[in-house]
Amino acid sequence: MTSRSVKIVIAGGGTGGHVIPAIAVAEELVVQGGNVRFIGVKNRIESKLVPAAGFGIDFIKVKPLKGGGLTGLALGIGAIPLSSLQAASLLGKLSPSAVLGVGGYVAGPVVLAAKMAGIPTAILEQNATVGLTNILLAKIVDRAFVSYEETLDAFPPGRGEVTGNPVRRAIIEAAAEKQLSQDKSRVRIVVMGGSQGANAIDERVPAALSAKNLSNEITVLHQCGSGNESIVRAAYNEAQINAEVTRFIDNTAAAYRDADLVISRSGATTIAELTVMGLPAVLLPYPHHTDHQQEKNARPMKREGAAKVLDEKSTDINDLAAAIEPFVRDADYRKKAARASSALGRPGATSLVVNGLLSLAKAGR
Repeated sequence: MTSRSVKIVIAGGGTGGHVIPAIAVAEELVVQGGNVRFIGVKNRIESKLVPAAGFGIDFIKVKPLKGGGLTGLALGIGAIPLSSLQAASLLGKLSPSAVLGVGGYVAGPVVLAAKMAGIPTAILEQNATVGLTNILLAKIVDRAFVSYEETLDAFPPGRGEVTGNPVRRAIIEAAAEKQLSQDKSRVRIVVMGGSQGANAIDERVPAALSAKNLSNEITVLHQCGSGNESIVRAAYNEAQINAEVTRFIDNTAAAYRDADLVISRSGATTIAELTVMGLPAVLLPYPHHTDHQQEKNARPMKREGAAKVLDEKSTDINDLAAAIEPFVRDADYRKKAARASSALGRPGATSLVVNGLLSLAKAGR
């Protein structure tokens, strides 16, 4: 079997943190001559991002197992037989060489149906804590590609591999360009709240930048949450800070390439992209995950001095301002943090995952 005859089905979605690494894997598979098809859920983020990236996607009906209390759990369990039948039917038509689950509840029935059909299976775990779907699939899959060493224990010995979290080709290319960029007269700050925005970041960052009188030393690109655009723009205008405010950054790779500092959440994809780019950061992990997922994702950057990590619940404007100020006013401090960030980056993660998938597919057929 050659790479050109390999067809991989990628199942999963629900968040950008699941879909963006999956697209990175799909892009590299195509470069190596493989074929890719996605399976997801309608009206979730994969239904937009996957076609926009140029890949085909099929949909099945699946309900989440958590987040809706006992009623939601019962509905989710009740939907499993139909979801599994739909997944099995799709896989029968697609006849993939292997199936990769990337997280999100849709991955469960697809990977399970593949296993029952004798199709080689793998999962990708992006976070420092293993998600529910991957916990349920851990013992049955043939391979597990993980981003953090501590998640290996969730999988049977020999099945897990620390690859890092795949990042898109555009990020890799932007990182190479960044090394050639010239110093700028102002520090360029990129502010992001994740795919859904973050009210706390939108509210506090303009005030924190204003508190330290940084207006003449910075420019800002701020991706804000839906509905916050006019409020955030007004806050920057009042502080006389040169800021571009947008609901969506069309070219994240270019924004990173031109940035000196990022202020953001600490989702797995964000951490992977920041470290590949060698960017220092001020991170405010999403505080409502029961497993403290984003806090754990950020720990390596905090430990190595690549980022300041703040607890949103206990952080006020002055705390945030104090964390940001040295990155702006001390070039040596900023450069040291950038080097620490770069040392954590895994630009080869996508290739490792793809090579592992191709090896699995060829061995299984």
